[in-house]
Amino acid sequence: MKMPGPALLLIFSLCLVLAGCQTEQPMTNTVEQVIYTADSGPVLPELQWHEERVITRTAVTLTRNGRVAATQINAGAWAVPVDAAALLDELAAVNCASLTRVEPADPPDGGGTVSYTLVFADGDPCVLTFDPGVTYTGSEALTAPVQALLQTLPWPPEAASRIK
Repeated sequence: MKMPGPALLLIFSLCLVLAGCQTEQPMTNTVEQVIYTADSGPVLPELQWHEERVITRTAVTLTRNGRVAATQINAGAWAVPVDAAALLDELAAVNCASLTRVEPADPPDGGGTVSYTLVFADGDPCVLTFDPGVTYTGSEALTAPVQALLQTLPWPPEAASRIK
């Protein structure tokens, strides 16, 4: 049996060097922040409100405002320091493409709207908008941990009530 020539060995070695020894690591897209918004349903204009909670790795900020100038809503912005790094890392595993919006056959009258937005490091958002009666298949992987965090936050007393 004849041994490969030196030229063939050199080419093979060169290919190994140029290809490298490491395999490509899968790209994971980190979640920079989660934006949870909630809007009141059909109530008197002075009682309509919009809330936005922005979750970052170090804090959660609540911003609340009314919909009209003569609002009775307790408007303002409040921040609570929190370590949400584990939550954001957990949410990076959510496959947004697999979440399917399910519209109700007969949408209910009234009701508010809630949305969840994952903002990824590459700038791509993943938005789930829950209009009255709407669900998403598989959304619990996103909604449950976010709600678990939001329900445990110690908001300042002045942020507790939506109405003045």
